[in-house]
Amino acid sequence: MSLHGADVEAMKAKTDELGKTNQSLQSQIAERDKDLKTFKKQAGDNEGSSQLATPRFIIAHSTATPNGEAWAISRNMKNGINVSQTYVHFVIDDHSIYQVGELGYVAWGAGSPANSLAPVQIELCEFSNHRRALKAYKNYVNWLRWSAKKYGIPLALDTNSYRGIKTHSWLVQHGYSNTNHVDPWQYLPKIGISKAKFAKDLTKGFSGLNIALTK
Repeated sequence: MSLHGADVEAMKAKTDELGKTNQSLQSQIAERDKDLKTFKKQAGDNEGSSQLATPRFIIAHSTATPNGEAWAISRNMKNGINVSQTYVHFVIDDHSIYQVGELGYVAWGAGSPANSLAPVQIELCEFSNHRRALKAYKNYVNWLRWSAKKYGIPLALDTNSYRGIKTHSWLVQHGYSNTNHVDPWQYLPKIGISKAKFAKDLTKGFSGLNIALTK
């Protein structure tokens, strides 16, 4: 079958239209990925603390913001960093990790004197969906382990040792925090994580589940 000139032009126009539509969709996907998955250091110059932390603790938090994702939590911290003076180093959910504070420096997440003793503080995003909650938890465990190893801090959880991974709750109970927070224990038991399991998971980690700081 032969095509007339008008038919060829119509097909060409349709092809061009489909190409533009596909390009638009790809652009939308790229923007979504940028918002939800791309690692972004949120804090800029003259934001947050410039004080180096003494490497004694890695602090484990949870957000107490039901179903809040890492990109949104970290953005809120960034926007109020010098006003509310509340932020941590990492915020983690089931598919992404965002950095707010500079690693190795004091963050304002656990009160005094704990902030000055923690080169890394990590917030776990809380989810009502059990699948998302467990996936986020596994990412959280692996990044707590990574942080402890980076600074030569033991993987032991909430022991009486002066060094280790400490929950915000433990710091309050033992006089290292002037806050009254109980995280992450107001949340972890709800998703089936006991203190014994959390401690064991921190010792062993989860294989094949390390999310990267995507750049």
